[in-house]
This record gives sequence, structure tokens and C-alpha cells, in this order.
Amino acid sequence: MDENNQSDKKNLSVGFCTFEKYEGRKDIGSSRIRAQWLCNYWPDAEIYKQGKKYDVIVFQKSYWVKMAEKFKGIKIFDICDADFLHWGYHTAEMIENCDAVVASTKTLAEQFGKFTDKPVVYIPDRIDIKKFIEKKKHVGRAKTAVWFGYSDNYPLLNSAIVALEKLELNLIVISNGIYNPGSIFTGKCSNVKWDAETINSEILKGDIVLNPRIESGRWKFKSNNKTLMSWALGMPVAHDMGELGKFIYEEERKKDVEARQKEIREQWDVKISVDEYKWLINYLSNDAK
Repeated sequence: MDENNQSDKKNLSVGFCTFEKYEGRKDIGSSRIRAQWLCNYWPDAEIYKQGKKYDVIVFQKSYWVKMAEKFKGIKIFDICDADFLHWGYHTAEMIENCDAVVASTKTLAEQFGKFTDKPVVYIPDRIDIKKFIEKKKHVGRAKTAVWFGYSDNYPLLNSAIVALEKLELNLIVISNGIYNPGSIFTGKCSNVKWDAETINSEILKGDIVLNPRIESGRWKFKSNNKTLMSWALGMPVAHDMGELGKFIYEEERKKDVEARQKEIREQWDVKISVDEYKWLINYLSNDAK
């Protein structure tokens, strides 16, 4: 029996080769959400360890083409960004050398479905609910909005500044850079360095989370994971000016939070993603026989 392809085992061992590990970086959100959180509830899965043998390797946004070419087990390319817009050749190489593609959004799945005849499966970002125990207590009129994310997504935040000024809301920006809202904004803007250990407590210092959507360019492929994490903390999320204005009021925020907590439990628990991944691996394993 091939040591790298033990498909007759009842439980196949899975190694997630993450973007974070392959690139030698730290605190990468996609690697935490799309790999580590799944491993927390999947006894047969772990973050890839060099030299260890696996039945399945999931390349989580990691372009390890040589390993994908060499590995004899089941290979899955998990993608959460529109890398093909600037790195098309490498993306095509990974697809060619893997058995299936997993995409984090429906728009990504639809796009990758045009690139290959191999299975393309939509498994959205979901959350480890245990990481979001603390909840916001909403009292009175909202005073502060929060935005968090990478600094290269500041154009999304720019679209909300006029509304913030009109509603007389202060702003907290949690990111890897310094955001300047410009002279049009007369409220208080606080910049906080993003840190995995403190992100939840920093978000909870606000009353509303901003997550403006732009349905063009690379942004149309973006996941809703920031919205999900905010909902899990009991924070309402404003995707547009209408929602931002509504959430100024305490009763509207409380009403939204109650509905979203139920939605998180029923639709966005990362354990659902584990089950979907297991289904795909079982499908690929049976298809290979």
C-alpha cells in the first residue's frame, strides 16, 4: 500500500498547508478561519507538519506547486481571494495539480467553475463560536463605529466617512496601518493595531461595526467573515448607510443582535464546514477507486 495514499483507512488524515505557514507569516486571518478553526473540531486534521505523511493535503491559499505535483494522496486547493486577477499562471498550476477546488464565496466558486472541469465546492468562512464568548451590551444612542481589516482595504472604509460625519459617530479603525479619514470628518478617529489576542475586546469598544460592500473588482469576491465575527460578539453590522442610520438606536441594535445570534448558531458554526469538507474528501476518495 502506498504510504501517501491510504484510501482504505476509515478516517483519512488531513494536513492543512496554510498560507500562513507556507509564507512564513503570522496572524493571517484566512489561515485561522479556513484551517485552524476547522482542525479544532476535526480529530483527523491538523496544520501540515513537514515530513509527516497524510492521506489528504489541503493547500489553503498556499501555492506549493512542487508538493502538489509530487503528493499521491487527495489534494484540495482552498482559495479565498481572487488571486487569478494578478497571478493567473500560478493559480492555473495549482488547479491542474489538485483534485478539487474549495472556494470561500459563491462568486469565487462560479469563477473557478469557468476555469476547470474538476469539482469546485463552495464552503464559506464560518466561525469557531467558542472564540466569541463575550457579548456587547447595548445602551442608548450609538456613539462609535468600528472598522477592522487590512490597510489595503481602506477604500471600502472611505465610502462610509460621509455617513459617519452626518450621524455624528466617532470611528475606531483596527488594522495594520494608520487610517486618515480626511478633513471632511470632524469626529474622533482612533487607530488601533490589529492583534489576534485583543481584536475582540477592541471591537467591543464600539457600538456598530462597519463593513461596507463594493460589488466590483476584487472586492466582489470577498467573504463576509468580518460580519460573522461581529455578529458573534453581539455587534450589529452596517453594510450601507441605511443600516448605519438604523443602528443608531438601541432597540434596533438589540433586535438585530438577537436575530443574528440565532443565525450564527444555525448557519455559521465552523463544525458545518468540517462536515462539508469530510463529504468532499469522501467523494474524492470514492471517485478515485
